[in-house]
Amino acid sequence: MLTMLKSTILLLLFCNSAFACPIWQAKVVENSPQGWDYLLNPKNIQVVANPSNFKQQVLKLSISPDTSWPNGHSRVEVKHNGCATDEGDSTYISWGFYLNRPVQTINDIAYWETDKSHLQSMGMYLAPVNGSEKIANKLLFFTSLPKRKIQWQQNISIKKWHKIALAIDWSASKSKGQISVWFNNQLVVKQLTVKTKPDDNKLFIQLGLHREQTEAFIDSIYLRNVREDDNIQNL
Repeated sequence: MLTMLKSTILLLLFCNSAFACPIWQAKVVENSPQGWDYLLNPKNIQVVANPSNFKQQVLKLSISPDTSWPNGHSRVEVKHNGCATDEGDSTYISWGFYLNRPVQTINDIAYWETDKSHLQSMGMYLAPVNGSEKIANKLLFFTSLPKRKIQWQQNISIKKWHKIALAIDWSASKSKGQISVWFNNQLVVKQLTVKTKPDDNKLFIQLGLHREQTEAFIDSIYLRNVREDDNIQNL
């Protein structure tokens, strides 16, 4: 009986580890961005020196009138397919971003979207703020289901790295989905209960800059340490 119990425990541990998400992190290899599932307008994605530490390499994404997309939007982005985004799954992801100057118009910088139906679940965008040069943009986090709602916002500084982390429980039920958000290691959205899946499709995240129309403004964003893990404590 004891032997059978031990075998059952080992089997359960094996099954859990088999279905656990592998740790994923985007990298720069030989001056090339690696690990992404897709690059949108790669000609506007550069590997550059970290503005605050020239010994490190990071990504610089620049949006301009020549980064238009067939749907009329303007975008320069990197795409990562979520490891586990089915009903009842959880996602833990974080990344760093840096602005060398304020964005001049509204830009999405991150959003989760379904794979086949292309429905947005949640995201973040930057908006211009008049006033101090150090507090030059507003960062806003929104959910999209059943309709877009701003859940958190804060003025942010330029020429400084900022870190975002998300813990998401995926569900098409508004009572089972849940989101927590950390900004610079501070919990700013705590276990928000909300519908996180619009349908049965898997979801992906895109980071960079995105506008709903082509504009003359040229804006840039730097990215580093984009990572998905199986535990929020590891991010």
